[in-house]
Amino acid sequence: MGLFNNLGKKFEQLKQEAEASASEEATHACRTCETLLYTNHDACPECDSQDVVALKRD
Repeated sequence: MGLFNNLGKKFEQLKQEAEASASEEATHACRTCETLLYTNHDACPECDSQDVVALKRD
């Protein structure tokens, strides 16, 4: 069981690192459903809301 627990922990760590990296690359977001977007859209592809805004980056 130790092997599976170790693999599970490693996978979770990798997943969290990937999510953090992806959120840093997003340029726009939907205010309605909080989906991160990587290009400008007239409407959110997830919820069809037109409340898509550019993210401010420092």
